[in-house]
Amino acid sequence: MKKRKAFISAVCIMLVVLMVLSITVMVIAPNAHAQTSDEIQDEIDELNSQRYAIQGRMDDLQDEIDSLDYEKANALEKKLMLDQKNQLAQEELEVIDEQIAIIDNMIANVQEDLNRARAEEEYQRQRWLTRLRAMEETSDVSYIEVLFEASSFSDLLTRLDLVGEVMEYDEDLEAEYIAARENVETLEAQAETMFAENEVRRQEQETRRAQLEADTAAACELISAMENNIDEYNKTIEEEEATMAQVTSLVVQKEKELKEAKAAEEAERLRKLAEAQAAAAAAAGGTSSAPAPSLGGGSGTWMMWPSYTTYLTSRYGMRVNPVSGIYKLHSGCDIGAKYGSSIYSAAAGTVILAGWNGGYGNCVMVNHGNGYTTLYGHMSSIAVSNGQSVTQGQVLGYVGSTGNSTGPHLHFEVRASATGATMDPMAFSYY
Repeated sequence: MKKRKAFISAVCIMLVVLMVLSITVMVIAPNAHAQTSDEIQDEIDELNSQRYAIQGRMDDLQDEIDSLDYEKANALEKKLMLDQKNQLAQEELEVIDEQIAIIDNMIANVQEDLNRARAEEEYQRQRWLTRLRAMEETSDVSYIEVLFEASSFSDLLTRLDLVGEVMEYDEDLEAEYIAARENVETLEAQAETMFAENEVRRQEQETRRAQLEADTAAACELISAMENNIDEYNKTIEEEEATMAQVTSLVVQKEKELKEAKAAEEAERLRKLAEAQAAAAAAAGGTSSAPAPSLGGGSGTWMMWPSYTTYLTSRYGMRVNPVSGIYKLHSGCDIGAKYGSSIYSAAAGTVILAGWNGGYGNCVMVNHGNGYTTLYGHMSSIAVSNGQSVTQGQVLGYVGSTGNSTGPHLHFEVRASATGATMDPMAFSYY
């Protein structure tokens, strides 16, 4: 997990640095020439791609944080269980401490008994040794001699009693000494057993205490590591958010420039159109007014082409509809234009529809007052309103892919205003 965190952090930091550098270059680099609206739109598209990439990285980082939060919650739950277990174990250890104290007291009592038994043993041993020394000193006098020296029968009986008492005394001394010795041996064995058992309890207690401390320390270390990882991820997200703010600010600036560039281009286009119309009028009748609307087989041109491009992706006529798969009439021509590019009114007239129009998506229809109506479909956005009067070449909206569309293009139709019947737009001539 630490390797994964380090790798992601390094990559994110590198990308942030590169992003900031690229933005800085874009901001401070002087323009070699005035940018066109298409060039500015390309920059905006690139900036938006950067924004999507930043958002993707931020989402990945948030996923990592969410995962760590989940693992941290599990670790905290485990830590809580360890704390509870530690509490119970601590209470048990306290009981064991009390047992050890009791056993220590018992050992002390046994030690006192052992000390007394050893003293008794020594006392009996000394008595026994004294008797042995006395017997050695009088070893030349036997019990038989004592009896033969009796002067009378009553003296003999008396001597017999004395000899029996002496022998019994000697046996008692020996027995007392042996008993004292055996008592000492018993107490010593008992003391050794109690000492050994108590030492085992002490060792078990220390082992359990050490294990609990180790488990608790490991849980605390794991939680601390997760919190550090979450802090680092949050810091990286903050850096990404700062970069996102810079990119967004630049997008706003570029969109403003785009609007100004489009306005300038539109003004220039209208100026050139006016010049062309004036030239055509001068050539036809020597006046500066535009030619009167007329129609028919390419003669008497009265419309201008509604897009910056003449690239056709689908012509008027029967075809298999790319969305429904049905073979039917394609009632206009599709002009393959760039997303967001301007759509121009083919001629002056009145807007009779500006809004959503079923499969046409965002749509504008203009009645030109000469028996013909033009339709412009699949717009990304609309620039006019219903009932508005428009001039030839005025921007009606922008190319998009709304409605039944498989990609950005302009669907352009020409209709008879009275019947709504469509006709091939390519049957007309255009400026």
